[in-house]
Amino acid sequence: MFIQVQNQKLKRNNQFRVQTMSAGITEVKSRGWNVSDCKFEQLREELVKNNYNVLDGRNNTRGKQFKNRANKTHRIVSL
Repeated sequence: MFIQVQNQKLKRNNQFRVQTMSAGITEVKSRGWNVSDCKFEQLREELVKNNYNVLDGRNNTRGKQFKNRANKTHRIVSL
């Protein structure tokens, strides 16, 4: 679970992410913000983590490395 905390009163440097609600409150207090000025919302896991499925093809760098070169050199030419 990831929580994004956004301070509504500030225009810049007004947001951060934490993993628990209690960590968010302690971070708000350490930055000197008021808890009532902040908005807490839960983020989806896909938006934070970069774990892609291997079947998706994004992590399959071993197979894609020679893909273009193999297609160019192993063509069958019929005359």
